[in-house]
Amino acid sequence: MKFSSLTLAAASALLLASCNQTPPAAEQTSPDATTATAPAADTAAAPAAAAADTATAAATPAAAPAASTTENLKISFSFKPGPSSEERKTSAHLLLKGSKDQDIDLGQFSGKPDVVDKAKAKLAGFPGDMLMGFRSYDPGSGTSYDLAVMNVGGRTLRIVQRKVEETADKAPEFQTSREIPLPANAVVAVAPSKK
Repeated sequence: MKFSSLTLAAASALLLASCNQTPPAAEQTSPDATTATAPAADTAAAPAAAAADTATAAATPAAAPAASTTENLKISFSFKPGPSSEERKTSAHLLLKGSKDQDIDLGQFSGKPDVVDKAKAKLAGFPGDMLMGFRSYDPGSGTSYDLAVMNVGGRTLRIVQRKVEETADKAPEFQTSREIPLPANAVVAVAPSKK
């Protein structure tokens, strides 16, 4: 009986040992341990991704000013003899040289227009903020025609004109005859006039 009790006790111990098959603590991998490691990896990757996004965002504003470059625009007058039927007339043009060249017909003027410099413009009462201007004179009628080009706020070229009678006590005010829109970010410079 002692033998069978011992056999039974040994069998029970074996049965219990086979049911509890847990590996040693060093080899255990719990689902919680895996979960805890994965978020740590994601958390470490998140600052790196955020830093990359910040670097991209910081690079984007630096590239924006390069897109808004200035455009240099040179303006000048060009004078050509009028048709043979009006040989005393001169055809005046305003030339714009830039990314898109323009040739603007200003009309026919008596004689050969005289381009005025700052000193002449001041004496003749031209606008003080004009970029350039000219005066044509018809000796037959004693009438002169003045024309000036002004830059209005960097957005528009304004052409102003007036007719001055030789017998007039006072020269009339300049009147706007035309406005020409300028390209965005245009920098206007006066070039020598073409004969």
